Amino acid sequence: MLSREEKKSLTRQSLIDAALSIVGAGSNFASVSLREVAKNAGLVPTSFYRHFTDMEELGLNVVDDLGLVLRKMMRAARQKDGYKKGLLHSSIEVYVDFVCQHKSHFYFMSQCRTGGTPVLRQAIRNELKYFENELSSDIRSVPFLSEMSSQDREMMSQLIVSTVFDATIDILDLSDSSANYQNEFIESMKKKLRMIWLGGSVWRSK
Repeated sequence: MLSREEKKSLTRQSLIDAALSIVGAGSNFASVSLREVAKNAGLVPTSFYRHFTDMEELGLNVVDDLGLVLRKMMRAARQKDGYKKGLLHSSIEVYVDFVCQHKSHFYFMSQCRTGGTPVLRQAIRNELKYFENELSSDIRSVPFLSEMSSQDREMMSQLIVSTVFDATIDILDLSDSSANYQNEFIESMKKKLRMIWLGGSVWRSK
């Protein structure tokens, strides 16, 4: 028998899964109603309000949950292979694989990053900032970048995060176009990030 809290958690997740399923099927999150989500989850609309005040709150939970899981995975990849090697190899592979396994989540993120409510857009910016801060901290420990100023480290981490995240829509749209697409994308992304690393090794703001 499930406890009351376990049942509540399962119902909450069923609502999130229903919303993401609708987005994954081609709908824009901004136009999805809570009634549609509740119906898709096999619940009555009043059940929705026991877990979320509105669709925006549901969206915030998606952003938080996805960001937490992805940060842990990316951190583990970097720690496993060393920062620079991990970033250029394992981290990219982990990210591409994660996107392909969670397409609905990233369609949602891509939609809300530009067309969501101000609160959702800010939440996504905050998640990207978390990634940037972790990268900036790791860059500080790289010997040939030890003289880089904190402002330049922040700029470099922003370039890395934006380069990878901005390519997410390509992964979503093209991942099924050919059997070799993922490998081609990973190799292309490695080259872009190598260019950032090489530029960072000689760049000085002053």
